[in-house]
Amino acid sequence: MLLTVLIVGGAVMVADMNGAAAQDETTQYRIAVVDMSVLMEEYDKRKEKYDELQREVDRLQQEIDAMSERIERARAEYEANRATMTDDERFDMRAQIESDFSDYRSELERRQRLIDTQEERVLVEIVGDIERGIAQVAESEGYHLIFNATPGPRASVLYHSATIDITPRVLQLLNR
Repeated sequence: MLLTVLIVGGAVMVADMNGAAAQDETTQYRIAVVDMSVLMEEYDKRKEKYDELQREVDRLQQEIDAMSERIERARAEYEANRATMTDDERFDMRAQIESDFSDYRSELERRQRLIDTQEERVLVEIVGDIERGIAQVAESEGYHLIFNATPGPRASVLYHSATIDITPRVLQLLNR
């Protein structure tokens, strides 16, 4: 009786193992592509964030332009009145213009770093959103592998059928 149970049990195990192997051979992997450039370009949140960033750049640029105009006016005044100025007045005015110009350059660099940092934050946030959107569509629709099909000479996907492009579904999810 014990020998019969062991033989039957062993046969069931072999059948299970053969069934698992057969199942692995018939499993179909679902593959899709997305065009990251389209997602980046058409994602509404990215557009909003970059519009906000552009407004900030414009505001900062107005202030920098005002500084530049003050320096140019002072330089023009110096050139126009230099002949009638004393040596001390010329020296003081020239030193002030140079100081103002140095402040201008420092402020310009500081503002550029500020904008670069803000742009990097926006980019990280947007790419994170897109990656989560791709993962959500992949999981809900049972995809195993998704490639970036952004066209160009450095593309990793040289050809794909339009039937496996899930870019519109990911974009729809993102823009909800």
